[in-house]
Amino acid sequence: MTAVDDPTPAVFFQRGIAGIRAIVEVGACSGVPVATCLAGTGIEQAMLRDDTAVVRSGQELIVAHNLVRAAGDPPGLGFAVGSRFRLRTYGVWGFALLASPTLRDAADVALRYVELTYATAGIELQENGDEVHLVVDDASLPRPVRRFVVEREIAAVRTILDTILGEPFTPRRVELRFPRPDIATSYESLAGAPVTFGAARNAIVADAALLDRPLPQADPHTMRVCERECRALLARRVDQRFAGRVCELLMRRQNPIPDMSIAAAELHVSTRTLHRRLAMEGTSFRRLLDEVRHVLAIEMLTAGLGVEQVAVRLGYADAPAFIRAFRRWTGDTPGAYRTPPARAI
Repeated sequence: MTAVDDPTPAVFFQRGIAGIRAIVEVGACSGVPVATCLAGTGIEQAMLRDDTAVVRSGQELIVAHNLVRAAGDPPGLGFAVGSRFRLRTYGVWGFALLASPTLRDAADVALRYVELTYATAGIELQENGDEVHLVVDDASLPRPVRRFVVEREIAAVRTILDTILGEPFTPRRVELRFPRPDIATSYESLAGAPVTFGAARNAIVADAALLDRPLPQADPHTMRVCERECRALLARRVDQRFAGRVCELLMRRQNPIPDMSIAAAELHVSTRTLHRRLAMEGTSFRRLLDEVRHVLAIEMLTAGLGVEQVAVRLGYADAPAFIRAFRRWTGDTPGAYRTPPARAI
């Protein structure tokens, strides 16, 4: 078995607005207002028309949850969003894949620079005998949006492969961790292959020989130029993703979430430096803390935790303070989101 050295984790990457725009468009088709999709994110509707706008994946997760909740979490919703991601949506990253000599080369470039995409789940490529598995790791995603995100990633990958192969891509099968939905027949049509539900992991499974297939628009010079641009873009992202490091820390250090002074110490900077670095990236510790609390609150409530427990874990003085914050984020009470403890999938 071969695999990439380290599966890409689902972290708070910066990314363009196209991912959120696709969610909002599908929401409109499902009768969900734009304002409902964007509630609690700090994203103004005008940003959807600005191709230079930059958001964080944490904000995108909130938009996804808003849509899933408002639409009633129908199976296949993520496929509708992922199918809207055309290769041109990804800019130079997409052109690097298109110009790659073989699908194996394209996969290598894709995973090396995956931070330049709209992926939220972890992505890993594995070869097992005569099969290749593109694994979509949903373990670090909030439970309410896991199915949606997995569907979206699978649809996006299939759309990309259709384009760079120059013909429809048909996998051997699709493996999914979640249970078989009521619309299983339609679901397999959406996935474009036989689907195994309740699997050990989420994966698109194809013939391993496909990896060494020459691509019809291969152009070594164009690929080198595009890959050089990908490296430059990624370097800039690394220099400017201090906010992502803060979000990862806040997500990891819970019960309670650390305050600014503790976070600064964990990151080996002063509070003044932390404030300055975040300001340079157009955000603040308070804004990031609010975003992370929003994501975690929904995860904890839907996992069955009580309001008092969630308030303590998120560092609120008391339950009423948490309830006020939750109303500000969602326009609803925590009780509307709380469900009995569910079996993890």
